[in-house]
Amino acid sequence: MTKIKLSPIVANEPTNAPVITLSGLTLNIDDQVVDLSVIPEGGQAEADEDSPLIGIVTRDEVTIRYPYSTDIYECNQPTEQSAYEFDIVDGQVPCPLVKKPVEVIEDDI
Repeated sequence: MTKIKLSPIVANEPTNAPVITLSGLTLNIDDQVVDLSVIPEGGQAEADEDSPLIGIVTRDEVTIRYPYSTDIYECNQPTEQSAYEFDIVDGQVPCPLVKKPVEVIEDDI
């Protein structure tokens, strides 16, 4: 099991939040693969500046940059850190962000 911590940040351009999945020790963040197995058991690594990861990374816990657009998502998002933390064994990390309602435009016929 890996604790995934999302670090939400407002993006300057319209963008959906990243899709993140975990399979074993392999993270997939919008088709960018991060292999956590290169970190020794009990060890840690520092995330590169251009990585989607932030800070200290272990096999058991990672923090991921989570950009989103206020064109797509509400401006007011949950403020509790616990809303952005997930214990994942395998599968997709849920998106905790609240999307704006989709406007339905009806044609007058």
